[in-house]
Amino acid sequence: MAENLSYEYREGDDVVLITISKTWSGSELRNPLMASCNLLREKSGASYIIDIPEGFAVNAEDLEWIDQHFIPLVKRSCAGRIVLILPEGDERREKCDERFGSQIGYFYAADYENALKVLSDIDIKEEDEKSIKIAGKTKKQWRDHFSFLWFKYSIFLIAIAIVVILLFGIFGRTKNDIIIYSFGYFDLDETYMTELMINEGYKVPYFPEALTVMPNQEGKKATGHEYESVSAYFMAVPDVLVSDGITYGYYYSSFGVFPDSYKKIWDALSEEAKKHCELVYMSAAEAEEFNRKYNAWAGKGDPEIEAALGEDDDDTKAVIGIRLNDKAACEKLGYKSGWEKSDSRLIFSLYAKCADPEKSEKAITAIINSVY
Repeated sequence: MAENLSYEYREGDDVVLITISKTWSGSELRNPLMASCNLLREKSGASYIIDIPEGFAVNAEDLEWIDQHFIPLVKRSCAGRIVLILPEGDERREKCDERFGSQIGYFYAADYENALKVLSDIDIKEEDEKSIKIAGKTKKQWRDHFSFLWFKYSIFLIAIAIVVILLFGIFGRTKNDIIIYSFGYFDLDETYMTELMINEGYKVPYFPEALTVMPNQEGKKATGHEYESVSAYFMAVPDVLVSDGITYGYYYSSFGVFPDSYKKIWDALSEEAKKHCELVYMSAAEAEEFNRKYNAWAGKGDPEIEAALGEDDDDTKAVIGIRLNDKAACEKLGYKSGWEKSDSRLIFSLYAKCADPEKSEKAITAIINSVY
């Protein structure tokens, strides 16, 4: 992230605040803005406050990027309300309205405290208004629901017992100092990974695994209950995610946008390891396509709701992981794929809600470097 261009989540106010200290451009502006949108996805329903300094201006190229990519990304990030901090009478308010007013709704405030008051006044007003609902939920509630837990609808009553058992396995254990969660169509022999993590200094490594089958051309069928396993283990807040080439696209909301972290990992990989790896990029638009593909395959989805949600998917791609292309190396790590012809390559990622990105970076680097 560029120095002095910061973003943070203020829990007491339920606000993601991005503070712009001066004029930035290119990646120094775009990367923090994209990362703040990832934080908005994580803090579903939070409001978004952008503190714009006096004299801040955006060049034509960045304006186009904001039009085509940033605004759709904000809309896809489940932002509650948006407040721009600009002084009253500032001519940039008028310019913002001319440029962006027809694309997205937002409010103005003179400073942060006034921004909170604006949000409070809106809450009071909305409580007095009857929301139009679709199948018992407002449009925003459906959007937030689909964005984060699309697979929730696969939960059946019988799965309650499965979840209880899984949660006991997660939280009933001795405190784990690193959790590496693998989900996909493979079996994992933990021997190699356990020894590796112990050598890295971890005393109680934990390797939960969920077998899951996604749309494929090999005729593999889902049993109907593996999705509950996937959901339950995310509750353990894993440090590292490991998935395969068929599975990862269906769990987009679980991957965080950590461009700085992936750069550190890539720079720390050995030259030999880099020959067998590549960065994996994905966009919200691609994620929605995966979601639609899954719904069609599983016979799920509600046409009325999907029509109400509309089409505003963002095609801005962000790095979400590192792919290991070497099949022998994947097997050395203990992964035996169930796919015969489909993409069985492993993808290592940071979980969107990981507590310590640096810890995750070191673990992924150590895992990949260890096989070369």
